[in-house]
Amino acid sequence: MSIDISDGIDEGNLRIKVLTTNTTIITLLTEEKFNGKVIQPGTTANRVVGEHGLAMSIEVLEGDTTHLFLLDTGGLMQTIIENSKQLNVNLNEAEKLILSHGHIDHFGGLMKVIPELKEGCEFYLNPNCFNQNHIVITKSGDEIPPEELGISLKKLNKEGKLKFYVKLPLLNKNLIANLANQQKVKIIETIKPEKLYNGITTSGEIELFDKNEVTSGFYIEKSRKEFEKNYFRDETSIYINVKNKGLVVLTGCGHCGIINTIKHGQKLTGIDKIYAVIGGFHEEWNSDEIIDKKVKYFEEINPEIICGMHCTGFKFNAKMSKHPAHSLGIVGTEFHL
Repeated sequence: MSIDISDGIDEGNLRIKVLTTNTTIITLLTEEKFNGKVIQPGTTANRVVGEHGLAMSIEVLEGDTTHLFLLDTGGLMQTIIENSKQLNVNLNEAEKLILSHGHIDHFGGLMKVIPELKEGCEFYLNPNCFNQNHIVITKSGDEIPPEELGISLKKLNKEGKLKFYVKLPLLNKNLIANLANQQKVKIIETIKPEKLYNGITTSGEIELFDKNEVTSGFYIEKSRKEFEKNYFRDETSIYINVKNKGLVVLTGCGHCGIINTIKHGQKLTGIDKIYAVIGGFHEEWNSDEIIDKKVKYFEEINPEIICGMHCTGFKFNAKMSKHPAHSLGIVGTEFHL
């Protein structure tokens, strides 16, 4: 499948703001190397709050008109509401809201955000976002075969063989649907890519060119004793074509793998040049060997801007920091592309 976003957005007319992420820093300086394309919040960071979650606004300037889109709503602290006010983003002007996947650190602010949206706003999500998720990390690092998980999970946990186990909060379909109906927000459930505006498309279901790149340790609960490995068929990214510059890739967590996500965007749009990659890359659980592979890949495709935040992890950012395109993203970071 392909989607045509060759119409693109004129350079300088795309603005992306980080409304929620894990970090806020008042002393992070704007780097001159980006020539105004990456701007840090400075003293504005005094008035915003970080939390474990991610949300971004996407603004397209068209003459005197601004078109506003939202990716995710952050986590349970719902910092997106007050942060948006401090960062001069009016949620009521959003034309479309896109949910990257069904994890609480991305849909946690939904119950507060939906009432802020204007009538007729479209809310895009993959129907697989409603799946029940578990994270199971063994102390040995080995994944548990899904067919064994249902009968051995409690036993393994009791025996202390698990490093981490949690049943993730579920996105409540009826609750969200009722609230959206009250606000006259239109919910669009789809696994297909959707063109949001000239030059902008969602990914639809992301092709897994390399299944080994998928975040390990996540399982979908089909029934009380039936589990399957989560290949994140719910995950949605956004691709934006900036004229004469290439693709901007926006991710929530990048659970499908950041390389898979980029390759999927190239195949979907027919645009090979990558201009910027911004969002969560989920490298924090990965080994040095795997992270080195990702760093090498970024060096090969050589985007102008690489900003991994939220779940990207310290090791990736430390290794990537040597590349001239690397930038840190915090609450309030702006990208003028």
